[in-house]
Amino acid sequence: MSETLYIVDGYNILHALFRDAGKEEIFARRDWLADRLASFAAVRGAKAVLVFDGHGPQSSSCVPIPGVPVEVCFAGGRFTADTLIARRIAEQSADIAVVVVSADQEVQRTAARAGVSRMTPRELGEELLDADSGQALDSAQDSTTMLSRLEDKVDPETLRKLEEMRNKPK
Repeated sequence: MSETLYIVDGYNILHALFRDAGKEEIFARRDWLADRLASFAAVRGAKAVLVFDGHGPQSSSCVPIPGVPVEVCFAGGRFTADTLIARRIAEQSADIAVVVVSADQEVQRTAARAGVSRMTPRELGEELLDADSGQALDSAQDSTTMLSRLEDKVDPETLRKLEEMRNKPK
């Protein structure tokens, strides 16, 4: 079975979910998004790269989130988030199943040419919100009860590490 990698345009998701939010609120929700994406990836046994447009640094920077297979990147210098996403697509080996999440048409075309899967920011955002509310799997009438929280799906040691990271002072 191949590994799955989600390459996600962070601001596209935040703008799709929080349409009326101002710039400061969108910036404040970046950590929320990274946290939800970490849970999403953990439940699926996937990896993720969360990319944001950055303004200021001369070069792009990527930092892994300790303990989870998620990397947060800020585009910088002459690179945009779209450029970093396109580069990440091109860097992946054939045995990696890539899913690109972006609203940008050029990124969508790049993904299609590379033969990778695509998902809209709204689609992923709704999955993240459903998982956040704990209602993703139990909202349908007459559905069988199924565990839908991260706490129900990971071993106690992984859960402990995630809680430590969440509660660690910044």
